[in-house]
Order: sequence, then C-alpha cells, then structure tokens
Amino acid sequence: MVAPEDGVRDMLKTIDEACDFIGEWCGEQAPHPGEPVTTSVAIPSCVLRLNARVGELWRSAKRIPGPLLEYATPFLGLLEGQDRILHPSNYAVDANGIVAFVCENQGVWQYGFNPDRVDRLLVSGDWCDGLRGDFSTEWRDVEATTEDALICTLLINMCMQSDTDWDDNSPKPESTHIALWRHPAWSDFDGFWINDERTLIYFSGWQVRRR
Repeated sequence: MVAPEDGVRDMLKTIDEACDFIGEWCGEQAPHPGEPVTTSVAIPSCVLRLNARVGELWRSAKRIPGPLLEYATPFLGLLEGQDRILHPSNYAVDANGIVAFVCENQGVWQYGFNPDRVDRLLVSGDWCDGLRGDFSTEWRDVEATTEDALICTLLINMCMQSDTDWDDNSPKPESTHIALWRHPAWSDFDGFWINDERTLIYFSGWQVRRR
C-alpha cells in the first residue's frame, strides 16, 4: 500500500476488511459463502476468503435484462459488474502458464497470476499503469498482490453500481479526506476516499453516494 502521508492511513488492507466495509455500505451484513472450490489449479488465499464471504453471488446474482450491465443492488454486482472476477473453479492456465482471475468487462485488460507465485499480480492489456493504448496480451509483472487487485475490483464494482455523479474535472471534495484504499501500482488512479460520515466516496472524478 501507499505509505501513510500526514497521518493518512488506508482503511482497507485485506479482503475481509473490504467485505466488512462493503457489507456496511450496502446494508448486507450477513455472509454469503460460496460452495467449496474444486480445481487442480493453485488458488490465492485471498480468492478463497472472497469465496467464503460473498462467493454465493457467483451463482445467485442476476443482472437486470437490457443493454446496460447493471444489477438490482450494488451488492449483487460485486463479482461481475464493471470488472468480472472469475470463479476459481473455472481457472485455467494459458499458453504462457498464467491464470487470469479478473477481466475488464469489454476485455480491455486482465489480472492474472503465476500458479507458482499466486500472491504476485500480473496484468495484460491497457491497464491503468500509464501505457494508455497498449493492448498487448503479454503479461507483465507489477508491484502489487492479487489481494490488492481484488480489493480494488470489489470497490470499483460496488461504486459503479451505486448512485454516482461523474465529472472528470471535478476536484476531490474536502470532506473525503479519509483514504479508503489506494496503491502506487495503480499509477493513473487516485484511489478511493471517504468522508467521516461514510456517506460519500470519491475516486477519479466519481462521487458515490450511499443509498
């Protein structure tokens, strides 16, 4: 994570902390555990913890019919909203020996890992590390973990399904002074910031209001 600056410390550092926060934000405190995972492919521990917390959504969450990718509530879109978190039972090793575990919904980029180093994050495609326009399918190593990527993906999916205002030129409101989550590897992304009342989240021009 980004080192604390002027006493600022990120709230969310683990999948469990992220699930606790999202449950509070969405009013979904009960656990939604998934079925046991059966696969011969190595699985990051953060994915197993995610499955234990909200994995049931892989089976039960249904998108609203229509051209837009949306769900009845932000909570239901956690695993297959803006970005798709793949079910671990469907993991497969590609020709380069890498397992994809998150895909942008239009295939612009992917997160992956090497089964021999499951905690180390790999990315491919036009991801937010400054390349902008490089759609290479080759995997590249970044200074982050698979858990970092899952936390960011869950927050993005929750926020994009919530009540939002977007203005690319909008400055961060002074009230959103608490660092919810950020990471230096996401170099073209300013992280998520929240206010004291936990009613407003800001990230990259988006202002997300709690329902």
